[in-house]
Amino acid sequence: MSAAHFFVERLDEPRVVLSATDSRHALRSLRLQPGERLTLSDGAGGLADARLQGADGGRAVVKVESVRAVERPSPSVCVALAPPKGERLAWAVQKLAELGCSELMLISTERSVRTWVGDRGEKIAARLRKVAREAAMQSRQPFVMDLRGPLPLVEALPPGETVVVLWEAATAPLPSVLPPASDRIRLVVGPEGGFSDDEVRTAEGRGAALAGLGRGILRTETAALVGAALTLAHYGRLG
Repeated sequence: MSAAHFFVERLDEPRVVLSATDSRHALRSLRLQPGERLTLSDGAGGLADARLQGADGGRAVVKVESVRAVERPSPSVCVALAPPKGERLAWAVQKLAELGCSELMLISTERSVRTWVGDRGEKIAARLRKVAREAAMQSRQPFVMDLRGPLPLVEALPPGETVVVLWEAATAPLPSVLPPASDRIRLVVGPEGGFSDDEVRTAEGRGAALAGLGRGILRTETAALVGAALTLAHYGRLG
């Protein structure tokens, strides 16, 4: 069994005290014992081998044994997603973070069904970041997926980047439009009602490729997950 994995703010101290939440997970759920191995990450590529020393006031105390820097795998896979309703967005965040996507950008489109305003939006964003962190911890990722937005669709179509719009009317399969090599791949996934014709023309005009995911019409969050998995597998990062 691989060592348990936790995220911490800093790795430059010889001793680290886990947060109350992570301590409960380590001591009660995982039942880690003093001397057991675990790994720590700062979420930005710093990775440490460590051992549990014990508990102090219910908090897990960890001894850092060695620290190293790991590079983000290439290409980084970013997903721009028109958020679905209900818990489906949290599900998408969880699964994309588990896969190791580097960024999830939430986008507003003509047919978007979900928006954020004021305090409610801040609370939703905070919850989604927590979901991403927990998913990365569970899957032992050294990086935590960034979460941005909601932003206009045009922000997901930066000139000069490899951008692929997943569109139900596209005839080209996703792997066929991916370049042999790239530092960053951005997949753009529309809302439940799909992209409008104007939005598709805008994407093409900014250099984006159009690709499909088969004959069926997938839910927004399913398309995001399938697209990310196919892209990661295409570049040897999955499977």
